[in-house]
Amino acid sequence: MTNESYENHIYYSRYGGLWVDRHDAHDVLARKKAEGEIDEEMARHFEHFINEGYVIFPRAVSNELIDEYLSMFEQAWQSPPPGIYAHCERKVLPLSKDMYDKVAKVSDLHYYFPRAHEIIFPEPVRRFLTLVYDRPPVVFQTMSMRKGTEEQLHTDTGPLTLTEPVALTASWLALEDVDLRAGALEYIPGSHHIEVLVNGVSKAHQGDYVAYGKALAEIRQRCAENGLQTVQFTAQKGDVLIWAADLMHGGAVIEDSTLTRKSLVCHFMPLGAMPTFYDFSKVNYVPYPNGTYSLDRITPRSEEISDTQPAIANSTASDIATDDKRMLPLVWRRVRRWIGL
Repeated sequence: MTNESYENHIYYSRYGGLWVDRHDAHDVLARKKAEGEIDEEMARHFEHFINEGYVIFPRAVSNELIDEYLSMFEQAWQSPPPGIYAHCERKVLPLSKDMYDKVAKVSDLHYYFPRAHEIIFPEPVRRFLTLVYDRPPVVFQTMSMRKGTEEQLHTDTGPLTLTEPVALTASWLALEDVDLRAGALEYIPGSHHIEVLVNGVSKAHQGDYVAYGKALAEIRQRCAENGLQTVQFTAQKGDVLIWAADLMHGGAVIEDSTLTRKSLVCHFMPLGAMPTFYDFSKVNYVPYPNGTYSLDRITPRSEEISDTQPAIANSTASDIATDDKRMLPLVWRRVRRWIGL
């Protein structure tokens, strides 16, 4: 069966998806709105997300919280925390200050930030993701960047495979005002409904980058045929853009290498899903105090689980005390070890 001959009468993708990925998503939204599940303001966000594949929440994160995160980010370059890696020059390497002025994506630094749940899940983002999933959202990966990425337009479902392939969403937080000469985030509105499978059978590239490249080229061609154009995100500090699993996005060319484009990217899935692009048998959900979750990848589930929180795997947010040091013992232990306390 070819991509062209396949028709799913419920979802745009043969792999299914979320309720926003249904052909009748606007009808589902109308029902949710009529039942009081989604208010008028949030409904407008969902209408845009269904049609265009993304939504923007202006100034969702405060300058104060961003500055606190950036302070930790700067410290990490000078004294890299244990277990933190960076994607740099097509390699995955332990974080090093030698990468400071290069195009580098620092993975999962949120593990060392005690207020991670606030910067990853500011209230409008938390509400939107909870509603889009009909389950609590889980952040399974973050990437912190000083520079633009210059990545080609791509879909996340190729490299970031999940047990529920189209359940992935992502957010991009501006940690500073964006100068377009620094290589802005760019994307193609409406491209999330164009599905081209790798080798005609899979959303995952499974290491076949030639076939993945061909699939992306075909998506770009179909975008052009349908009049879909690339736009750039002229973000202000604190703005958050959330995109759908198959939205084509990337990084524009950096015109001035002296400029930074500090940003935080988060990849999400619903509670109950798991990544399949690595062995997830030793990772675990860690509950955040606002009803969201993080997927912990640095340490096995048995390590760092102390008698202060004996069964974190089976805990819910309501089970955890309101004091941050008890709520997030893994984070606080890591911070203490990192700074030598």
